[in-house]
Parts: sequence; C-alpha cells; structure tokens
Amino acid sequence: MTDSGLRDKKKIATRQALAEAAFTLAVERGVDGFVVEDIVTNAGYSRRTFANYFSCKEEAIANSLTMNDYLERDEQFSFCTENYTPLDTIELYIRGSFTINKLRRLNRIISLSRNQPTLKLYVTGALMEVQDFAKRGISEEFGSDYPEEYYHILIGAVFGAILPVLDESIAVKLPEDDEKSETDSEFNQYIDIVFAHLRKGFN
Repeated sequence: MTDSGLRDKKKIATRQALAEAAFTLAVERGVDGFVVEDIVTNAGYSRRTFANYFSCKEEAIANSLTMNDYLERDEQFSFCTENYTPLDTIELYIRGSFTINKLRRLNRIISLSRNQPTLKLYVTGALMEVQDFAKRGISEEFGSDYPEEYYHILIGAVFGAILPVLDESIAVKLPEDDEKSETDSEFNQYIDIVFAHLRKGFN
C-alpha cells in the first residue's frame, strides 16, 4: 500500500473512532449530556483533530450512520448480474446492507434526532447520502437502459417505504439477534411486501 493509501486509511479510522465515540455517548447520556471534549477523550484524540473532521458533536453522531457504508463502497454492487432489473438490484442492496446492527443504529440515531433540530439536520443529510450512493450504483450498473428519472423515482420509492419503519411511524418490529431466520423477522416480511408492491409499478 502506498503512503497516500495508508494516510487515507488512517484518516478513515480516525473519523470512524470519533463518530463511534460520539454515537456511544449519545446513546449513554443523550445528545445534551456530553460535549466535544468528552468525545475526544473517549476516542483518544485532540480537540484539534476533531475539528479537522467535524464541526460539532451532532455532525459526528450522524456520521456514525454511514461510516461502514463508505468503507464497503467498492463491494456494494458486486452481486449484480445482467439478468437483474434495477429493482432486483436495490432489493439485494437493502437486504445485504441493512444488517440487524445497522438497522438498530439507524433506528437509534433517528430516535435521538427526533427532538434535536441540529442533529436531525445532519441525520437527514446522512440518509440522503445513502440514497444518493444507492442511486449512483444503480445508475452506473444499468446506465442508459432506463431513463435517468427512473432511478430517482425508484430510490425515492424504496427509501420512502423503509424510513417510516426506522422512525417508528409504522409499527414494524426490527429483527432480534435470536431470530430463527431472516424471513422470521417482521422487518423482512415488511420488505417482502414493499418489493411486491413496487414490482407492480416498476418493471
């Protein structure tokens, strides 16, 4: 690995550590129960280092949402085949990416942001980045086979159906560690319903 590659890897690790420390503190103490000094102390970095990556604790908390996705970007769409439609591909992406831990984290961060306008702003931005990444992946995979607006509408419909579960607007129980299988969870049954409906409109 080149020096540049090592530096980039170290920067990602530093950003990850700071974001994880912020998320852990938010869960343990609530968003108002800690300050940036607590984050840097827990992560083992300086306040100056924190300022190189984040403008405030809320931005750090929100960035714990998608950090692992950034590390896995090159592999996210490696399972696509020419026999799949964009809808098939985004379904595989959702089922492959939304692990139990990630679903719980999404739910927890969205819950934390409910009464925190600043955090809500950053969380909304992070969720939009996830959607933009999914749209780019689908668009790059299928290119001009479909009109550009199709990809925007498809991703909007999929995430529009999932986010109400994560913010608890729709009562769907998230999977537990001891779930007998993926298909046993209410969330995966809900995903089955979502894509069954979408297939009626997205061909």
